[in-house]
Amino acid sequence: MRKPILLMPLVLALVVAPACATTGEARTNPDPARLPPRTLHCTLGHALNLDPAKEQTIADIRYEGAHRFTLFLPAAPVHAGPPPEPTDPAEPVDPATRILEDPSGLASDMLPGFVRVIDLWPRRVEMIGAIRDSMLTRLIIISEIDPDKGTANLFMTRAADAGSLDLDRVYQGGCQVETRAVTD
Repeated sequence: MRKPILLMPLVLALVVAPACATTGEARTNPDPARLPPRTLHCTLGHALNLDPAKEQTIADIRYEGAHRFTLFLPAAPVHAGPPPEPTDPAEPVDPATRILEDPSGLASDMLPGFVRVIDLWPRRVEMIGAIRDSMLTRLIIISEIDPDKGTANLFMTRAADAGSLDLDRVYQGGCQVETRAVTD
């Protein structure tokens, strides 16, 4: 299992600050104008001792568990121009974007489908899902994407807004990225 990486200031900066777009493509992508379908096979650990008041290093964070979590991102046009502002209306989300496997039920409180996806692959992907009977949302950030190695990092928590992450339910871990289409 790849050791989970968590940098809370970086995550907060990604959520709060407007994104900085870069474009690129995986070497396996034959069409540079489109991102290939991507399946992320992740192993997430539950962060136990996050403290936003401290500057914690990776070594300072303790994790428990090894939760399988698989996510599918369908083929999509390469994002051109600046990413949307957090207050901009959400662009339509491809219904094929979905959680394929979550045997530990880490996101079982989420309604089916995502309400917002900002796919800036290979820079990062930001995803928001509605949580059943709650004002909170499910926040997933995919970062540290290395198309050559087929790896990425996934951060997941619940949040009311960018400044109020549910620090008791933070999951973080490494993913293997598969770039062939899912047939189901």
